[in-house]
Amino acid sequence: MKSQTSRARLSRSTALALLATPLFAFASAAAPQIMAVASTDLDIPVTCEGGECSVELSSICLQEHRGSPYPGTAYYVHGDNNFQLTGVTDAGQEIKLSSIDLKVEAARGHNAVKVAFNETALRKYGPMSVKISVPKDMSIVPLPIANDVNPQTEADIELATGPLRQLASSIVDDDVQKRDAAELLNQTINRLPWRGRATDGERLAAEAEYREILATAPFSQRAKANADAVMKECATRTYAGSLTLRQCLGSWHDRLIGKLNTKYWSQLKSGS
Repeated sequence: MKSQTSRARLSRSTALALLATPLFAFASAAAPQIMAVASTDLDIPVTCEGGECSVELSSICLQEHRGSPYPGTAYYVHGDNNFQLTGVTDAGQEIKLSSIDLKVEAARGHNAVKVAFNETALRKYGPMSVKISVPKDMSIVPLPIANDVNPQTEADIELATGPLRQLASSIVDDDVQKRDAAELLNQTINRLPWRGRATDGERLAAEAEYREILATAPFSQRAKANADAVMKECATRTYAGSLTLRQCLGSWHDRLIGKLNTKYWSQLKSGS
C-alpha cells in the first residue's frame, strides 16, 4: 500500500503533469481559491452510483481575493494530512482503504467539495460499506492549468495552507453551532441520490438514519436544533415540485458554511 506521503507526492506529480497537457492549451484563466475542508467528528457515508463512489464535504475559501471554483474544478490535497477512507465488511471488519486514488473537485462553489473514486477499486474486497473522515487542518489546492494568468505560487500556497488555515480552523473546525449543524446535514445529504428525486423509501431511510445519529451525536442541542429545523423545512418543501431533498439540504448547508466563511474573512481583514 502506498503511504499518505507517497500519495501526496503522486498528487503533486499529477498536478505538474496536467500543467503541461496540451488539452488545456486553449484555456486562459486565473487559478481559483485554495480551500479548507472542514474536519469531521462523525464518519460520513460514501455512496456508489453509476460506477462512481463519492461523498460531499464542507469547505470554505481561504483566499477571498480569488474567484470561487466552478463545479468540477479539480483539486489536490496539500501535504500529508489526507482523507481517512475506511471500508466495513458485512462481518463488521474495518479495512483502511489508503491505497485508493481519490479525486477531489469543487461541488458547489467554495462551500462544498466532492471526493470520489471508481467503484471498481472495491471489487477485491467484496461487499462492504465505505465511510470517510476528515482530519483537522486539511487544505486543498487547485490543480494547475496551462496559460494561467494568475497561478497559485509557492508563496501563495504556503500562506494559505499555513497561517490562514490555522485561522480557519479556529473559526470553522472548532465551531460548535453552524459547522456541527452542517455536518449533521451532510449525514443526510450523503444518504440521498446525487441525481434525480429520492424515492419515498429512500427519504424515509435517510431520515431514520439521521434520527439515530441525532440521538447520539456529540454536538450541542443548539446545533442539533439548527439541523432539525432545516430537515423539517426541506422535508415539507420537497414532497412536490422540482426541488429535491438533497438540493434543499445542500442550499441550507451552504448558508451555514457561508456565514462561517464571512466570519473568517472579517477576522482576516481585522488582523485577528
